[in-house]
Amino acid sequence: MNPKYRLIYLVLGFAGLIVLIYHLATNLFEYPGEILMIAIPDMIVFFCAYKTYPAEARMEVER
Repeated sequence: MNPKYRLIYLVLGFAGLIVLIYHLATNLFEYPGEILMIAIPDMIVFFCAYKTYPAEARMEVER
C-alpha cells in the first residue's frame, strides 16, 4: 500500500477510537450493535495503516 496514506489512516483510526470510547462511556448496554459498527471499521483502518509500513520495517518489529 502507498505510504503517503499512512497519516490519513492513522487520523481516521484514532478519530474512530475516540468516538468508540465516547459511545462505550455513554450508552454501552443500550446499543451494543452500534459499538460493533464503530469498532469493525476502526480495526480495518488500523490494519490499512499497518500495511503502509515498509516490509523491512515490519520484519524488524516482528523479531
